[in-house]
Amino acid sequence: MGFISNKIDHIRQNPYVIRDYFEYFLLYCFLGWIYESIWCDVIYHKRGFLNRGFLFGPWLPIYGIGFFIILGLFHLLKIKKPVAVFIAGAIVATLAELVASYILENTMGSYLWDYTGYFMNFDGRIALVPSLMFGLLIFVAICLIQPAIIKLQQKFKTSKFHNACFILLAALFLIDLVSRIWLGSNFSA
Repeated sequence: MGFISNKIDHIRQNPYVIRDYFEYFLLYCFLGWIYESIWCDVIYHKRGFLNRGFLFGPWLPIYGIGFFIILGLFHLLKIKKPVAVFIAGAIVATLAELVASYILENTMGSYLWDYTGYFMNFDGRIALVPSLMFGLLIFVAICLIQPAIIKLQQKFKTSKFHNACFILLAALFLIDLVSRIWLGSNFSA
């Protein structure tokens, strides 16, 4: 009961905490979309631009969810040193990708990626280069982006423009998410 009451007290003391966390979620959804759509398809695979998400907008919710899992896990394990963040991030992301590939294969018949031609791959499910890239992305998110975002949020906490931008982006995301029920997935590759 103490954990829940502590969280409620935290929300009472900082009425912007829910907005702040939803902003983190939207930011990492967007950064994941950039990574998948631009880095993976345009630069790495040279296939041209593909919207890698199942939503119309520029966001991949799995990256927002993954960020919170990583943030919580690192907080629980007290991982703070940059090298440890990189190594633990690469390991956790690789294990998550491996488990996800089996879950997707068992529920959908296949998984959405194939690393067969990659160096040091395991059954096309995981490989060294994507693991290192995820470690780098987690390092950049935890050690560089997150502290900068927290500073910006504190600086513009009560800004009407900040709040209006947040409401607009949150509404667009939620409309996009709910519309998938009727319109189906946007996933194209």
